[in-house]
Amino acid sequence: MLNTDAGWCQVDIDHYTCVYKGYAENYRLADGIPHLIHQTVPEDIGSFCVVVLDNVSGEIFFRTDLYRSFPIWQHGSGEITNLVAGKQTFWTDSLITVDQLLAVREQKFDIIGTVDESELSVKQVVSMINSRLLARAQQFVDNNPGRINVFLSGGVDTMLVFGLLQSVTCNYRIISGNSIEFDEFWLKNSGTITKNFWGYSQIHHWRAPSILASGAPGDEFMLRGPTTIDLYLKYHGIDTATELEKPEWRDCLHYKYFHKPDNQAIFHRQGVNRSQSRTEFVQSLCNIIINDWQHWHLGNTLTWTPLRDLEIFKLILRLPLAAAMAQIFNSSISCQLIEKNSPGSTKWISTHKNSDNPLENLCDFLLPKLPKLPKLPKLPKI
Repeated sequence: MLNTDAGWCQVDIDHYTCVYKGYAENYRLADGIPHLIHQTVPEDIGSFCVVVLDNVSGEIFFRTDLYRSFPIWQHGSGEITNLVAGKQTFWTDSLITVDQLLAVREQKFDIIGTVDESELSVKQVVSMINSRLLARAQQFVDNNPGRINVFLSGGVDTMLVFGLLQSVTCNYRIISGNSIEFDEFWLKNSGTITKNFWGYSQIHHWRAPSILASGAPGDEFMLRGPTTIDLYLKYHGIDTATELEKPEWRDCLHYKYFHKPDNQAIFHRQGVNRSQSRTEFVQSLCNIIINDWQHWHLGNTLTWTPLRDLEIFKLILRLPLAAAMAQIFNSSISCQLIEKNSPGSTKWISTHKNSDNPLENLCDFLLPKLPKLPKLPKLPKI
């Protein structure tokens, strides 16, 4: 039995029955199913899942994009789910097959790829990331027609994704309020979903087929997540909590965010193996972020998440230390990318990350000032 929410499709190809959902960036997912059935290792960028039943052997196997954005857990014998944690976790570098006796077989593959240790300048990194993101954004809009919904949260990442959209298409709509349309799956599972995956507490949902541009998981893949930045700094001999108190970071974008008790607890309890080689260390960071599942698609709403890209993360790790620290504390690389695609838009970002009023700087953008009414002539005295 396969339980799904809305938005899944089914197609029969030869002796295979395929149930699928999501998007690929460089082709239309429905057209790529024959290719994906016979793909032995994930290689495509996007956010999709294809559940394939081999009607001859009785085997069921899963085909996903390279950076699978959802967990796979095993509960009982042959029971596979991505909703509630089970006894065994199949990480993002795992390929899963279930045979006709419901025995689960796991195969590992190299998801990280090569690690280049050579240093790059800020200009080089910004240029290379921008070119990669723009190419991917163009592929997405070419192969996934439909108006894209954008909610500007005041965050760096949503503004960056919005800037990419502005560079490649006019077919988008800015949402000026929270939008959650109930469907059966959401009503029955919303508590479970938001409890296990915090990203769903910030998502938008429409019952009709829709696309939502999302900045997730930008913190992690742009070297701003508390766990990875602390490991990065400690590997370079820098104590995060101490560094944060230096005058140069006192008014930085992430100052208040990194002072939150949960983040301070990470900074004080984590250690790092500084004897690791640079390559081993980079691989360990990549393993952390690639398995940070936050949200994927919900019902008929597909979420486009272009920042989920390990190659971007590896490029940022090639920055000089000082430039990487400016990104960690002040999102400097992210801001340069925003200005490249949407000049002047960094002024709409909230003054502090995850502040109590993250939308405050968006007033003039989302609520254009009304033209002044002409002055009425003075009435003669009676």
